[in-house]
Amino acid sequence: MRREAVFRILEALELVELTGAVLHRAAQPMPGPLGTLDAIHYATAEMWRESNQKEIVIATHDRALALAARGGGFRVVGV
Repeated sequence: MRREAVFRILEALELVELTGAVLHRAAQPMPGPLGTLDAIHYATAEMWRESNQKEIVIATHDRALALAARGGGFRVVGV
């Protein structure tokens, strides 16, 4: 049963390629102070939301990313 749940979650995930556009966005000001990897995650989520016109949930245990994501209007779980 847990295995099936994991496979359902994995099927719902979408991999997003790390591009120059993502890196450029990650270098822009964020809603809060973020390290490089968190800025890349945040920028990717922002760009995906804009291009798909859908809301997403950011799952993290990083407090800085969670604060920035909430500040950017994302729903956050994990913190």
